[in-house]
Amino acid sequence: MRILGLVTEYNPFHNGHLHHLQESIRVTGATHSVAVMSGNFLQRGEPAMLHKWARAEMAVASGVDLVVELPTVYACSSAEIFSFGSVSLLNKMGIVDAICFGSEEGNLEYMNEIANVLVKSPYFFNVKIKEYLKTGLPFVVSRSKALLDYFKAQNSFNDSEIKHVEQLLQSPNNILSIEYLKAIVKLNSHMIPYTILRKKSDYHSKTITSDICSATAIREHLKIKKKLHDLKNVMPSKSFAILEENIRKQIGPVFSQDFENIILSIFRRESSDSLKHFFDVSEGLNNKIFQCASNTNDLYNFYDCVKSKRYTLTRIQRIAMHVLLNIKENDITSTKNITPQYLRILAFNSKGREILKACKKTSDMPIINKLANYVPQNEVARNMLNIDLRATNIYRLYITNKSVKESNLEFTKSPIYVR
Repeated sequence: MRILGLVTEYNPFHNGHLHHLQESIRVTGATHSVAVMSGNFLQRGEPAMLHKWARAEMAVASGVDLVVELPTVYACSSAEIFSFGSVSLLNKMGIVDAICFGSEEGNLEYMNEIANVLVKSPYFFNVKIKEYLKTGLPFVVSRSKALLDYFKAQNSFNDSEIKHVEQLLQSPNNILSIEYLKAIVKLNSHMIPYTILRKKSDYHSKTITSDICSATAIREHLKIKKKLHDLKNVMPSKSFAILEENIRKQIGPVFSQDFENIILSIFRRESSDSLKHFFDVSEGLNNKIFQCASNTNDLYNFYDCVKSKRYTLTRIQRIAMHVLLNIKENDITSTKNITPQYLRILAFNSKGREILKACKKTSDMPIINKLANYVPQNEVARNMLNIDLRATNIYRLYITNKSVKESNLEFTKSPIYVR
């Protein structure tokens, strides 16, 4: 048994994801696959369009063998924390042989070099980051510029290679890939990393022009209420059928705009000082958030009001989700370098059962099948689980289907077995 690990959101599972899965299995020679997947709130600071069990079922119906949940405290955080949580969860299973992720780069040579510098954090590099931050640039931009300065100073690459590294650092998928590699180094993991060149559609593309498009394009298509049938050619048939069924039953889709009133209400309820206690709200940003929330009734206008050269749209969206879910600075900092405390099963097939059986022999991490049977083993696990429960309880308020809305999904929804 050779097990492939994947880090995913599947929002929703489309043909690009299927291509990545199949290529990952091919290049790694895997016989089994496990995906660690974000739950009901995602890394870009948005709710998932379908709840986590539906998205997990899509994945297993389309070829993934096991889907486990990435706890919310990691899933709705920065690329560094998201990646560390995901990689460490796969690593703690003790049986994952390889991890494969998509990138625009398509090979690991330069990304490994970058990841090693970021982990070692040499003095010259740190000084350069601070210099760029003082000019008002966002951290990610400052870090990229500092990396280029470091490589130039070390004569690590020639001019054309430096230009290539500069372009590489401008892609969100490449940045995530580097964070995965960083986590592997930090954890001293035995998992072998691979990367697959992303096919056709751009990560942020909002249009459907072929049989492979971005998840963003699918969500935008549904958001402006275009024909559902138009998505049939861009999703695996079983994945599309699950999407169609959930929409027919009014279990989705769910979008950020649905949370508009509650998010703005909480921002207005909080004081400028109390906002500082939420994760990623740095000194001064709290005042801007408070002012903008008081002067707009539209969520996207609020985002536009707060964002700046230093504070990116994605960061502001994540802060909004932290405020919505009441995730404070201490909730993140206390788990930043702590690995996930449990393995929560969302969906599986017969091969997924084999993975879980093997995992019980190699890992002491609690495996949660039925939540009612799980007792958190420490305070960190209890807090991590409480945030997951809170996230689902808030998320289901915006599901139209009355029986689902009123059901305590975390305790009534069992892992889905796909035959």
